Amino acid sequence: MPSTEPTAEEIVAGPAVTGDLHGEMRRAARSFSRTTRVLAGLVALAAVFALGAWTHAAFGSASTPAPARQAAAPGGQGQPGAQGQGGTRGAAGRGTTGTIDRVDGTKVYVKNAQGGEITVSTTDDTTVGVTQAGKLTDLKPGSTVVVQGQTGDDGTVAARSITQETGR
Repeated sequence: MPSTEPTAEEIVAGPAVTGDLHGEMRRAARSFSRTTRVLAGLVALAAVFALGAWTHAAFGSASTPAPARQAAAPGGQGQPGAQGQGGTRGAAGRGTTGTIDRVDGTKVYVKNAQGGEITVSTTDDTTVGVTQAGKLTDLKPGSTVVVQGQTGDDGTVAARSITQETGR
């Protein structure tokens, strides 16, 4: 006896599963493979990294303060610990970089990258460079300078040289 195929109406009218639908769905479902879980973890890690980069760009500091420049003359002058074994500063001392706030007589007041004010004392032996050799009166407020000299106990720098950098 030949079997007859069901018609479309019979298929639609009949149940999709003749047993337990919940059991059928559980058997048909596959758990995620190890590869899928590793890839999902990497995607999540990349998303967290991107969010951190965006947050830093949006809310981080506008500029990173540059470290103070130091003159490295022959014999290590200009570096801390250059003279003797006691760790004293060399003849040039540490450099100071900042923006001129004002010039008052033989004193130059410089704002450093952190916003602090550095008092720079000068003598007749202090060289001042403004693209070419200059004088204290050539230093203008708002310009960036590099000061080289010895820092005293009170924080005042005894300038050996002051170089005004060109505007950027």
